[in-house]
Amino acid sequence: MNTADIDQQKRIIRKEIKLLKQNYSEQQSKEMSMPILEKLESLKEFKEARTIMLYWSMKDEVFSHDFVCKWAKEKKVILPSVKGQTLDLKVFAGKEELVDGENYGIPEPDGPVFMAEDEIDLILIPGVAFDKANNRMGRGKAYYDRLLQSLSAYKVGICFHFQLLDDVPIDEHDIKMDAIVY
Repeated sequence: MNTADIDQQKRIIRKEIKLLKQNYSEQQSKEMSMPILEKLESLKEFKEARTIMLYWSMKDEVFSHDFVCKWAKEKKVILPSVKGQTLDLKVFAGKEELVDGENYGIPEPDGPVFMAEDEIDLILIPGVAFDKANNRMGRGKAYYDRLLQSLSAYKVGICFHFQLLDDVPIDEHDIKMDAIVY
């Protein structure tokens, strides 16, 4: 399949998933997120991880705000911070230390860049859609794909049940997950 066909398929899936997400209120999304995060907590790789990279959820993603705050008491929590076309990594030091990010306005830590990338044991990665072969399709900006090229941590994709498809179109820069939690 050529790149134009893959891009077209991705656009269609993004549109379909966006429509499905609109079927759920913010409260329903939060309620649907709880069992997903409990499943993540039960993973051996999560339990053993000391430094984890999480994400501060947007309103259409698996809700992670309380989860980030909870685990920051026990583990070193890293959050991504958008810097131009890349993601910088920063240590989460509490909700009150977050500032609006430059893209999407997602709150992110306002501290120095975390440089010890090899210390990260597990990365939790949201996406638009995933498939049963652990492929991930993001929003199309490739932020995570660029970041993950240099990280060796265990990669866990996270999504709602309706975001897990039989197949998602992939191209050479798309990075596979080690596990998907939904």
